[in-house]
Amino acid sequence: MNRSSKGFGLMGVAVAVVLMFVTAVFSSSASSHELAQSTIIQKS
Repeated sequence: MNRSSKGFGLMGVAVAVVLMFVTAVFSSSASSHELAQSTIIQKS
C-alpha cells in the first residue's frame, strides 16, 4: 500500500465525505425509521 502523505490525505478526505454523507442521510431519516425499528424489535 502506498502510504504517501498525498495519498493518505486524499483517502482521508474521501472517507470524511462519505462518512458525513451517511451521517446526514441517517440523521434526516432517523426520526421516521427509529420509531418503525423500535416497534419491530419490541414485537419480535
